[in-house]
Amino acid sequence: MRGRTVPLAVVAGRRGTDQRAGASTPPWWSYCTEVLDHLRLPYEVVSPAAIAALDQLRLAVFPSSDHLDEYESMAVRRWVADGGIALCVGIGPLAALFGVTGDGEVPAGHVTVTEANGWIDQPEVPLHALGGVSLAPGEPGPEPEVVLARWEHDGSPAIIARRHGQGFVVISGVDVWQSIVRIQQGDPVHEDGVPAPDGTAAVDDGVLKCDDGIVLSYGSDRSLPPGPWQVRTEARDGLEPVPVFHRPHADLWRQILLQVLFEAAARADVILPWLHYWPAGVPAVAHLSVDSDRNVTEEAQTTLRLFDDADVRTTWCHVYPGGYTPEVVRAIAEHGHEHALHYNAVGDADIATWGFAQLRAQYAWAQAMTGDEQIVSNKNHYTRWEGWDEFYRWCQELGIQIDESRGPSKQGNVGFPFGTTHLSFPLASDAEAGHVLDVLVLPLHAQDLAWAAHESVRDVILEQTLVHHGVAHFLFHPVHLHRRTYVQDACRDLVAVAREQGMPWWTAAQLNAWERQRREVSFSVRAATPDTVDVIARSPRPMPGAAILLALPGTGTGSAASARTADGTELEHAVVQRHGRRMVEITADLDAGETSIRVSVSHASAPAEVAGGAG
Repeated sequence: MRGRTVPLAVVAGRRGTDQRAGASTPPWWSYCTEVLDHLRLPYEVVSPAAIAALDQLRLAVFPSSDHLDEYESMAVRRWVADGGIALCVGIGPLAALFGVTGDGEVPAGHVTVTEANGWIDQPEVPLHALGGVSLAPGEPGPEPEVVLARWEHDGSPAIIARRHGQGFVVISGVDVWQSIVRIQQGDPVHEDGVPAPDGTAAVDDGVLKCDDGIVLSYGSDRSLPPGPWQVRTEARDGLEPVPVFHRPHADLWRQILLQVLFEAAARADVILPWLHYWPAGVPAVAHLSVDSDRNVTEEAQTTLRLFDDADVRTTWCHVYPGGYTPEVVRAIAEHGHEHALHYNAVGDADIATWGFAQLRAQYAWAQAMTGDEQIVSNKNHYTRWEGWDEFYRWCQELGIQIDESRGPSKQGNVGFPFGTTHLSFPLASDAEAGHVLDVLVLPLHAQDLAWAAHESVRDVILEQTLVHHGVAHFLFHPVHLHRRTYVQDACRDLVAVAREQGMPWWTAAQLNAWERQRREVSFSVRAATPDTVDVIARSPRPMPGAAILLALPGTGTGSAASARTADGTELEHAVVQRHGRRMVEITADLDAGETSIRVSVSHASAPAEVAGGAG
C-alpha cells in the first residue's frame, strides 16, 4: 500500500472563470467540495499553479477541466503517465491531451451506464443529466478506452475511462455537478410549473411552491410502485397508485462519482477512509414531521397519543396565525417532540406572505409561543417557494439551521422529486461565486400516507433510502390523523417497518446536530507497514459511535481487518455494504483532538458481515 497524508487532491478552478459578464448561472463545478465534504473524504484543494505537487499523490479530481491551460494540462498528463488517476469533468485542454474532444452539447438528457465496465455499477434506470457534451474519443492508445456510460438519445459516449502510461484518466462529458445541484434544488420558481401530462401532478394551481421548479421528467423519471399493493377498506375513496419519482437521481450521480473514486483508489493502491453518514451499525435514518395547520387541540391530542403508542419523536411545525393553547404546546415538548416553524406565505393572514420581514416576524412568533429560543428547523406551509436561493439566505440570516420544505405537494410528485435522500448545503447563486449557504436541506418524500399519497410509496421510499444510506422523510397532519383511523394505521405501520429495517427515527434537530458535528471530523492516513495503515481522525468534540469506513484491498474476499487505538484498545469492526461496495466499518469513540487507529490486514478469516443496506 502507498501511504499518503491526504490521499486525494481536488484541483480547483480559477475563481471567476465561468463568472463572465452577464453570466446567469452559478459555477456548478464548485459543488464538488460539498459532495466530498458530506462524504468526509480526506482531500486537499490544489490550485492549477501547483500541479507539480501532484507527484506526491495518486488520485485527483478536476471539477472543471477547462480551467487548466496547456502547460498545466501537460503536467497532469505526465503525472497520469507516472501512475496517477484523474477524474475530469468536462472537456478542454486537459481532455484533449488524452485524445478526447466534444461532439456536440447536450443541455439535458438521459445517460445509460454500461454493464460490467469495471468501474461503476449499472443503475436500474437511465440517469437524468443536465448539461454536458457528447464525447469524441480520438485514436486509441495501446489499450482501448472503456465507455462507462452513453447518452441515451444517440448512444454517444458520455463517460469514458482511458489508460495512459501507468495511470488512468476518467473523463465525464456529463456535468455531474450541475446535474446534482439542479435536481436537488430545482430551477428558480417564478410561475406555475408544467403539470404532469397524465393529470397526477397538477402543480399549475396558482400557488408558487417547490415542485413548480422540479427538473426531473414526469414521463421518463417516474414509475408505478411495484405491487402487490396493500388496500385498506376504509382508505380514501378513489386513491389509487399513480406514477411516482421512484429513484433518487442526484444520489445516483453521487454514487457514480464515489464508485469511480473507490475503484481508482483500489487501482492506485490508496486507502480512502471516510465517515459514514450515521452512527456505527445504522444503515439509514427516518424522520417524521408534523404540520399543525388548523391548530385544533383535539387533533393535537389524538396525534400525541398515537406518537406515544408508537414511541416515536417528531418535529412539530407550528403555523401562524393562532397557534395551539399553552397546554398543548407544553405537552408537545414534554412528550419529546421538537418545536419548529411552519412558515406561512399563502396569503391567509396579515403577515402570511412571501418576504424576509414576514418570515422574521413568524419566527419571533414561534419563539414566543413555544418559549423556545433555539428553534432550528422550518418547513414552509404548502411547500411555498419563490426564486432559487433567497429563502435559504433568509434562513441563514435568522439562524434557521435546517429546512425541510423541498418536497411534493401533489400525489404524482411523491417519492424523490428532488432526487435525494441526503442532507446537503445548497449552492448559492452566481453572486456568491459558488459558496454554499449555511442551512441544511432535508428533503421531503411523502405526505399523509393513505390519504394524500397511496401507501404503496412507503416501501419505495424506505428501500431507496436504505440503498443510498440517507434519511426518509414522511409528513403527517394532525387533522387527518384525528379524523381517519386508517391514516393512523398507516403512520403506525410506517414507524414499525422502518425500525424493522434498522432505521431509527430522528428529529430535524437531531439530524442537524449530527450532520454538522460529523462535518467537523477530518482524516489523514499513512502506511505503517505493508499490511498496516494508520488512520488519524481529528475532531474538535468527542463523537461516540462514529463509523469509519475503509475500502481495503481484498475486502470481502478472505481478508480480515483488526483495528486498535494507539493505547492498544481493540475496536469493533464488520464488513458492510456501502454505495455498492464491501467495506470494513470500524466503530470508534472519537476523542476531542486526535484519535489514531491502526488497521491491520491479514488473510486468515473475514470479519463478521452485517446487512446495512442493499447498496
